[in-house]
Amino acid sequence: MAEIITLENGLRIVLENNKNAKTCSVVIWVASGSSYETPETAGTSHFIEHMIFKGSEKRSALDIAVEMDEIGGYLNAYTARESTCFYARTLSEHMPKALDIVCDMVRNPRLDAGDIELEKGIIKEEIAMYEDDPEDICTDTFYEKVWEDSMLGSNILGTVKTVEATTKESLTAHMNKFYVPERTVISISGNFDKDIAAEIIRNYFSDAKNTGFYLNPTSAEFSSKIVPIKKDFMQNQLVLGFEGVPSGTKERERALLISSILGGTPSSRLFQHIRENLGLVYSIDTSCVSYLKSGIFTVCMGLSEKSEEKAITETVKIISEFSRTVTEKELARAKEQAVTGFVMDLENPASHASRNGRNMLLYNKEITEDEVIRNIRAVTLEDIRKTASELFDMSKISLCVAGKVKSQKAYKEIINSAIERSMQK
Repeated sequence: MAEIITLENGLRIVLENNKNAKTCSVVIWVASGSSYETPETAGTSHFIEHMIFKGSEKRSALDIAVEMDEIGGYLNAYTARESTCFYARTLSEHMPKALDIVCDMVRNPRLDAGDIELEKGIIKEEIAMYEDDPEDICTDTFYEKVWEDSMLGSNILGTVKTVEATTKESLTAHMNKFYVPERTVISISGNFDKDIAAEIIRNYFSDAKNTGFYLNPTSAEFSSKIVPIKKDFMQNQLVLGFEGVPSGTKERERALLISSILGGTPSSRLFQHIRENLGLVYSIDTSCVSYLKSGIFTVCMGLSEKSEEKAITETVKIISEFSRTVTEKELARAKEQAVTGFVMDLENPASHASRNGRNMLLYNKEITEDEVIRNIRAVTLEDIRKTASELFDMSKISLCVAGKVKSQKAYKEIINSAIERSMQK
């Protein structure tokens, strides 16, 4: 069990000690992500993530890099739709230095105007790279279109226009609003001294002011769309999907197991039939992505233009019959895969620190390993069939294709024909 400390200003600290570990991981979670932005400020959370590494009041960007290298540590960060995460990994004896560096970066970023201008070019290059990646552009466009009336569907990187408009004042205003104690969790896992860790965190964060701006997740209404994106790719990328389920619900475990059975492993239905038996795709997999109030379930494929119609038709057939034909044997296999993957992942202190912090940030509680395993094991075949029948509503099926695409009308006809055939069987 982890020890949870809440400072007077509301900042939460999660400390999980493992005396057998030789490493330690430090993670700072902040409830700042693309879903909390506006069309005018899109990409700000991601921009700040970059700027955090550009130096603090007492450390330059080079100082941060050199000091972390001197202890053989690893330092990185990422921005998501509902949060931003900064993390460091090092040997246990170097925990105080690693924690001091990360806390200093997040608490006292320099946000130099010259660095901001320089970083604009870097982020615009990142956007250009994303636009050249078939999977990225197809998946992100899918989100944008089916959730077009919500910032939950917006691109995490923002746009060239919003990046260009970024100023020190806009970044500072965002940090003053979102980088507050009540929206921040610091999680540490591994072999370390809890008292030293808590003292370092208090030194940096105890004077931060609680503004009462607690987590208020963004919702998104799913809208069925057919979206072709013309790109000069060697291979087409296709995303077919449905409205998913929110996180923190009993349906979440069920949807994950459904995803595993359908397309999560080499033995899954879609992989075996669409790729191995028919040879229609190079890659095919499923994804169940959940946020606090919304979710998306997708099937992603890499394939040639000439294979699209057959691949879509066969995929719709397999999905439409899933709730009737899924078996106990498939469910048992998916459960074992889920439990094994979960347990093996948590062999690493970094996974513990990340998971503990995220659970505290989003759900304000610790979720034990036993609870997760128990919930997975408790799913029944009836549960799977019920959730699948609700998930795979063919009236809400959506499609995004990037590459040498057909017209929107052509894809609509393919989808409608595939649905009609599946209903006849």
